[in-house]
Amino acid sequence: MAISLNSALIQPSAAQLSQSSQPLTAKTLSEEQQKTTVNINPAAIYHPSDEAPATSPTVESIETWIGRSRSPDFPQVAERHQNAHQSLKSSFEEFQSALAHAYPDLADKKFGFTIQADGSLKALNTSGALSSSDMNRLNNLLNASSSLKSAASSYRDASIELVAADSVWGGSYMGGYNLNKENFANTIDLGALFLKKGSTPNAETLNGFFSSQLWSKGERMTQEMEVQMLTERNAKKIDETV
Repeated sequence: MAISLNSALIQPSAAQLSQSSQPLTAKTLSEEQQKTTVNINPAAIYHPSDEAPATSPTVESIETWIGRSRSPDFPQVAERHQNAHQSLKSSFEEFQSALAHAYPDLADKKFGFTIQADGSLKALNTSGALSSSDMNRLNNLLNASSSLKSAASSYRDASIELVAADSVWGGSYMGGYNLNKENFANTIDLGALFLKKGSTPNAETLNGFFSSQLWSKGERMTQEMEVQMLTERNAKKIDETV
């Protein structure tokens, strides 16, 4: 749009406004007009004396426990566990052979056994075929074998060390469990480790693997348990090097 500017002087108008003879009178607003006036005008204006506090986002702290990584000496620990497994297998086979010769009725029945916190062996009626009398005889015979008790104790210690040396989220995934002398008897059936494994996978076959028993019956590791376990493990290493 073009704008034209002119510098010529424009004279003001000399016209006079004439006075009106009509008097000015105030008019009363109707009820409808009064309501409209109230609605379009604020009733009050609030002026805060203090500034409104600035809002800040809520911060929520979330702690996540990742767990330990596999110990550098895990291969050596695994080798000791394998050696303990072979020693226990030999001792148990000798026990079974002697049992078949002296008590064939017991030898024909399926049973398991484990080692308790005090080092004593305990028969397990896994098949449900043993009477209370059978259980008493088996417990006495198991604990009468010093070689079997010694092998079971060594295997338990090696198993506890194996789990402690493994990782929570890697390796063989055994590090997520807390295995100790107190809960070993409720976790591992030593006799099941040496049952003949068939070609068809079943619950009995899976129990033939140490890791499978640990995963199905083991106590889950917590952060507090891990701290205590690592402290005890490090203290044991120091004692062994002194």
